[in-house]
Amino acid sequence: MLRKPAALITLLVAVCGLLASSASGADAAGSATTVVELAHGVPSGPSIPVTMQPVGLSLEYPLMAQDLGTGACPPPALATELQKLGSPPISLAGDSQDLTAPSGALSAPYSSWETAVLYSLPANFWSQLHCLLSASKDPLTVGINLKTGQLAWATQIAAGAQSAATNGLAFSLGNEPDLYDLPNYSALGKPQSPAAAASLYEQLATYLRPAIGSAPLVGPELASAAHWRAELPQIIAALHIQTIGVHAYPLSVCGSPRAATVSGLLSPRVADTPSALAWVVADANSAGVPAILSEANSVSCGGKTGVSDSPASAVWAIRFVLDALKTGLGEVRFHFSGGAYDPFVVRGQEVIDRPLDTAMVALNEWLPVGSSLRSLTTTKGLVATLVSGPTAPVQLILDNERARAQQVVLRSPGSVSIAVFSPAYAGLKTQTLQPSKGRIKLTLAGNSIVAVLSS
Repeated sequence: MLRKPAALITLLVAVCGLLASSASGADAAGSATTVVELAHGVPSGPSIPVTMQPVGLSLEYPLMAQDLGTGACPPPALATELQKLGSPPISLAGDSQDLTAPSGALSAPYSSWETAVLYSLPANFWSQLHCLLSASKDPLTVGINLKTGQLAWATQIAAGAQSAATNGLAFSLGNEPDLYDLPNYSALGKPQSPAAAASLYEQLATYLRPAIGSAPLVGPELASAAHWRAELPQIIAALHIQTIGVHAYPLSVCGSPRAATVSGLLSPRVADTPSALAWVVADANSAGVPAILSEANSVSCGGKTGVSDSPASAVWAIRFVLDALKTGLGEVRFHFSGGAYDPFVVRGQEVIDRPLDTAMVALNEWLPVGSSLRSLTTTKGLVATLVSGPTAPVQLILDNERARAQQVVLRSPGSVSIAVFSPAYAGLKTQTLQPSKGRIKLTLAGNSIVAVLSS
């Protein structure tokens, strides 16, 4: 971690605003830029505390089993990868949650189509996972099959999870129950109303809840929280949910693939998707519990090659997580399904990082628990976030949401180190800038994010 000289700390903590100047300039390509000067001012928003790691992981059961490999312990590179990410929370969830049966619970010939398509956990799954978590120290959330499972299965899964967890354990009951096909047969197969569907979910979850005992419950894992907006407070209270978890995918290749482009991913509207869930945060606050995005990624249905695995996904992720935190959501767990949006891929003994992984590592390093965020007054298209806290290695995050370059003038008596994410290249680039007469002119390329660090 870089140490902060006292002079730079004083500057960036005392300087709490960005004021647009009338000057203009040109970037290296000759395009017009807007010059913004860091000057004394007043933050435009309240201080937002970081109360949990900003980024976590959500993996499908079969993918986790695949990544664990064939040995008694998983590849060492996987534990190293999780440590690099800061040992964040790991959820075993997704669509496979409601298709997974405990090891040995199924036997051929199957009695129905429903049981024939279920996934049976490998016999050594929990012991392999225990080996991984013993090295990586990640907290664990385990999803239990609610849609096709039964109490005996839930009890067996919970016991396996307890044997695997080393640094905290929580559970979720069912995945995206608002999308369950729960027909009202008296109405000729028409779907039930949200109230009826939520009531049935509540009954089933109440039936399975004894399997997890007093362990914390995360949920209700809604695909679109708006489906059950009126019913959510009742579900929270009835099931005694300790963390409200809902899902968010701003783009899709399932129903409307046209918008799933790099330019679409970089649009402010997509970045600000979490802000639409402020009402979920309000419900959670009323219940006295935190709210998180327990499953999220760029493009639903596994992502889109060339978009979800592009450098633009890193820029999007930082914007998306910052918006989530400022909305009051404590954490974003990025989903893995074996598709293009997976942050990293395990191949044998090797872990291959994608651009999204680099952004996740940066977010958990830049925004440690105990730090706080404040939005600063900016010009249109420039989002500035002040980061404070004794262990925060980043002091200011500048996000140029425009496609054209913008210039920022930093007033500083000494050198300033910056870290840059850009949709033009993969990875994180760092640079140290020297002041001229106490001023540093910094050019933010279009759709780039610059973090001002200590030097």
